[in-house]
Amino acid sequence: MPEKAPAVIKGGFRKRSLPMSVDYRPMYKIGLVTLILDMVSSGGKSSLNKLHFFVWSLKSAKNREYIKQIIDSNRTEDIVSWGVEPALNKALLLGVAEGLFQLQNGKYALTQRGKQFAGTIQQDKTLFAPEKQFLAAIGKRTVTEKFMSDLTQKISS
Repeated sequence: MPEKAPAVIKGGFRKRSLPMSVDYRPMYKIGLVTLILDMVSSGGKSSLNKLHFFVWSLKSAKNREYIKQIIDSNRTEDIVSWGVEPALNKALLLGVAEGLFQLQNGKYALTQRGKQFAGTIQQDKTLFAPEKQFLAAIGKRTVTEKFMSDLTQKISS
């Protein structure tokens, strides 16, 4: 008879009256990162800074519209700083552990498995519909790593 594995985590779960916000659900963030890397990142690679920028911009319709106006008007001097999402870091760690992303020269990149996952998300028209529409409008050539670096410099000074 095989040995029973020792319990690593003690405790349990409690039913809560309110569900966890989608912003804190790792699979939601993993899906967003997959789309960002697939739709707006050259070569399927992105810096952590760029990922935070896009995750923040996708957080609400108001943020999406604000960023779209900034990009369309090319008035980057009007931009204010964007939020840093603590849940993003956890999602990236889980995505790496699941083989969806890998870290290459300081940038997160889609793996072959990540590309397949992106394809699955893209095929389902009900998943991330407003997010996909926004990312498609931005495209891969608009928000480059140089753009992000320049933007960060402007905000920092």
